[in-house]
Amino acid sequence: MKIFVMIFTILVLSGCVGVQPPMNEYRLSSHMPSKKATVKIFEDKSLKVAEAFSSNTLMSLDMNYVQGVNKQFAFSQAKWATTPNQAITAKLLELLRDANLFKNIQVSKSRSKNDLILETNIEDFMQYFSEDFKESYSSVVLTLTLIDSNKNSVIATKTFRSKVNAKSLDVEGGVVALDAALYEVLTQINEWFTQVNK
Repeated sequence: MKIFVMIFTILVLSGCVGVQPPMNEYRLSSHMPSKKATVKIFEDKSLKVAEAFSSNTLMSLDMNYVQGVNKQFAFSQAKWATTPNQAITAKLLELLRDANLFKNIQVSKSRSKNDLILETNIEDFMQYFSEDFKESYSSVVLTLTLIDSNKNSVIATKTFRSKVNAKSLDVEGGVVALDAALYEVLTQINEWFTQVNK
């Protein structure tokens, strides 16, 4: 009888323990623009790509969204596989290496001396919902500044923007829209580098 009571108690208590849903991880998968630059203004210059500046929320694996005008929340069962600022820095490196616009390109931790430095400020990288959760879009805003490291002077700076509507009103729809918006911004950046004057 005691064994029966113990088994019954364990079964009842185990039923009261909630099962936590698995955490989903998301990453950026934007493809690089296929159009290659025909004008290579900086082919004799070396470039160092600094790690992108961003708010603390974009330096975390937490995935956030905005509801309405000013309410910001974190998704409870979703997170980034890599922090957005690191992922965007990596995408910029990939873009510039593929474009072959510079003599060589180094990461921010490189000790090598470079002619130019590219600084990136992530001003927006977020999924937005309407107050009633009936509409959603993702927004990407990056400001790039190209610096002459020898003269410590700014060669050029520009802000790139893109907003893409989400096809589904969930975190996955937001990530797909962020990918599309980032692709548009990378395309704009690729074109900009062919027009910057030394």
